[in-house]
Amino acid sequence: MTNNEGEAWGGVELDRAEAELRQVLAVRMQRAVPADLVVTTRTEIEKREFRAYGQGWRDRGEHEEQRSRSAAPHRDPGGKILPFPQQTPPPAAPPHPHPHPHPPTARPHPSDDDL
Repeated sequence: MTNNEGEAWGGVELDRAEAELRQVLAVRMQRAVPADLVVTTRTEIEKREFRAYGQGWRDRGEHEEQRSRSAAPHRDPGGKILPFPQQTPPPAAPPHPHPHPHPPTARPHPSDDDL
């Protein structure tokens, strides 16, 4: 067994570690290890997951870009663009604060004397 506590960094060391792992598996399984068995490092798995995650976001961005392009209004080259109607300003305030120049004064209520 290698002296790296099970961690293999690559090159010859990785080949040796993979061969040892296959031997241990063959003994434990009591049969030959399948040829298509993949042995990889945690770092490689994390790299692949990170790449897949990033690719998923790129795909999403491309999809949204295509959706926005297809949702854009199609303009007829010979068509006219009509101006947006302008709102008219509110009417000018009357010259007096009250519509009647001399509003009547309020009459007291009969119950006001009781207070």
